[in-house]
Amino acid sequence: MNKGRNILLLMIVMLGISILSFFTLFERSNTTGVVDGVRYVVVSEQDGIKTFEFYFKEKGRVEKGEAVDGEDAVVFRIEGVDYEYTVTKDTWEVTAKPTGEEQEGSPFNTYSEELFRTMVKGKEKFMKFWQAIVVGVICLAGGLVILFAEEIWHIIKKKGPDEVPAWKDMNGIKWAGGGIIAVGVVIMIVFILV
Repeated sequence: MNKGRNILLLMIVMLGISILSFFTLFERSNTTGVVDGVRYVVVSEQDGIKTFEFYFKEKGRVEKGEAVDGEDAVVFRIEGVDYEYTVTKDTWEVTAKPTGEEQEGSPFNTYSEELFRTMVKGKEKFMKFWQAIVVGVICLAGGLVILFAEEIWHIIKKKGPDEVPAWKDMNGIKWAGGGIIAVGVVIMIVFILV
């Protein structure tokens, strides 16, 4: 067996585990984000009160609001909006309570329930644990195909154990292993983007 090749494959496996761990464990910052066409930005935070600015697709449209963090819920008040929004921390349910006399349309026309949930919970991690396991298993399978290319060559070509193939004779098997790894990488990208 080629010791240099094995060390290279081991380093690739370690790199793959590091990347999957990063995407599974890393918490994304929750000071800004875009949900349902509304960008929110935390302007300041003091004594459990966060001040937000909301930006919209319409040029120049900016609205301000604040969130008061209580023990069981977070209450949002937005300037110019006749509703007070409450997100309960145990169920993540979002409710809207009228604060003015005239309310037109649904309270969630401009600001969606998912927007308020995201502002409280934070953005989800890039990948879930089960997704990292799926990607890891697929890439590991591709690595094993490359690692055991010589044994696979003997099975496919029906050659005896005394015959030793040249590394170039196993190009098809190596390409197959690389293709399996590429499928794992594509699936990882899909998991991150979706």
